[in-house]
Amino acid sequence: MNGAALPDQLAWRAAAANRVELFQALDPGSRIGLIARSAPAQMLVWEAGASGTDVQLAPFPGYGNSGVDILLTANDEAMPEIVEATEGPLFEVLRAGIRSGAVVCYILRRRCDLEARGYDELLEALGFAFMGACR
Repeated sequence: MNGAALPDQLAWRAAAANRVELFQALDPGSRIGLIARSAPAQMLVWEAGASGTDVQLAPFPGYGNSGVDILLTANDEAMPEIVEATEGPLFEVLRAGIRSGAVVCYILRRRCDLEARGYDELLEALGFAFMGACR
């Protein structure tokens, strides 16, 4: 298989638990995916639920059919850094990757929908700040 491996599901769940304040505001059913750009067959998904954040490994059917609200795609150089950061500063690593272009963040829902679902703090942690009225 070409490309870098996705983080382990248990580590990805622990990463969400380490930043519970970002996930507890999300409506149940809110989903954030991660794929390796060079090998996008599988998608690692955080899904907000009533009892916390669940993690799933799912096939990646394409951007429009992924069923996620936000999709993070990491290049081969960024993925090992992401894997290592699951035990610590994951959002800082994701934010730096987004700034450098090593990680691309696709927002697959309208801003108003994301705000209504509680994504404000999570998006801010990734380096996105929305100001003004949603129209």
